[in-house]
Order: sequence, then structure tokens, then C-alpha cells
Amino acid sequence: MKRLSAVPSGEPIAISATLFVTYRRCPQQALARLRGVYPEPSRATFKGALAHRIFARHLTDGPIGEEGFNLVCRQETGANLSGQMAAAGLRKPSEFDAVVSEIADLYERFRRLPADGFTSAEVAFDHDVTDDIAVRGRIDAVFEGDAGARLVDWKTGSDLGHDVEAQLGFYAFTWSLENGSPPAETVAVSLATGERVASNPSADDVAAIEDEVASMVVALRSALEAETDLSRTAGPYCRWCPICPECSEGKAAVALLG
Repeated sequence: MKRLSAVPSGEPIAISATLFVTYRRCPQQALARLRGVYPEPSRATFKGALAHRIFARHLTDGPIGEEGFNLVCRQETGANLSGQMAAAGLRKPSEFDAVVSEIADLYERFRRLPADGFTSAEVAFDHDVTDDIAVRGRIDAVFEGDAGARLVDWKTGSDLGHDVEAQLGFYAFTWSLENGSPPAETVAVSLATGERVASNPSADDVAAIEDEVASMVVALRSALEAETDLSRTAGPYCRWCPICPECSEGKAAVALLG
């Protein structure tokens, strides 16, 4: 990757889809993440993580019966998500069962989706572009077809969100790092609403994402080294931003949105 390789060396930095999308929303919030300031764990994040574990288990091991669904959720939580559950404050069995019930509804919709060409679930990428720049990511599932690879991201929230195209672009970028060329298609699907966004990324699209990532790395490193701040951009995401209490733009946005 020519553009990232040309970035001046500095403190090691790991770039993820979350950091990239966050920077697009609000550079200062992305900088805060690198300084160790993260959103508080929540019921919604635990629910999403557990739902994705269930989807992956379905694809790799087969359908999960209704009678054993709660048990499978408990197994996945105990093996992979017990810390997230505790951090989200879900301590009562009734609270956990309520989350499982919501996931069961999403799972019924998930089961109706075609799985032709499925090759792997929860595909992790960890690519060292240079000695001090790493690109990391995790794609929900990869399917292979006549045209090539199709990367799919399932959303468990109420909608796909405003950043879905940026996230899909980043996935195409990470895929290109590992495989040398873009995937044939990237897709995001909302299991709550059925909404679907798809794109067929080109080499030029991937190069544009790399340009953005390179500029982001330069800006974040400069702010970290100089101990300065970056620009702040307010929006609906301010409700969940961990630096909102000390951000005048964020507080104004939250007050306006109600």
C-alpha cells in the first residue's frame, strides 16, 4: 500500500473499522479512543456481540433449535462474553433472558437469509502495513460466488446507521490488504428492519479509503505527539460519546435532539 507506506514513522497505531468510522464522525472522539477513552459497555453492545456469536455458530455448526436456544446463548456467553455481560450490568437471570428473547427474534429472521457459498464466519484481519501501522478488522461472514468474494455485515440495531458505507469501504480495504484485490461485493443487512446496503468496490474505491486512512494516521499522530486536540463534529452519535460531558458541541447536539 503506497500511501500508507509513505506516512512518516511514529508511535505504533492500530487502525480498525471502528476507529475509521469514528474519525469520520468526529476526529476528536477518535483521538479520545487512542487516549484510552471508550464508550461504556451497554446492554445493546452485549446483545449485538452475543447475536453475532449465534449467527456464526449457525453458519458453522448448523441451525439452533428453539428448545436449546437459551442454553446455546449461555454457552457462548460463558465462553466468550461473560466480561461484557458483567460490564453491561446484566446480573439478574431475568435480564439475560430478556436479551436472549430479543436475539431469538433476530435469529428467526437471520435463518431465512440465503447461505449459499458460505466459507467462513467472523473473519479476523491483522495486517502490518509498516513497522508502526497495523490494520485490524473482523468481518461477520465471507461468501464465495462466481464473481468472487462477498463480505457481509449483519446489524442488530434499529437501523443500518449513517456510517455503514464507510464501514463497508473499510472492509473492502482490509480485504485488499490481505488478498491483493477488492472483494466482488460488500453488503450490510439490518436484521431488525430488512434494510440492505451493497456496493461493488473497485481498486479506485480502495485507494480512496487508503488515502483517508493515511491522512487520519497523520492527524491522529500529530495530535498525540503535540498533546493537542482535533476538530469536533456534533451529531446524533453524541448521545453515546464518552467525551460528550466536556464537549460543548456534543452537549448542544444532545440538548437539541432531546
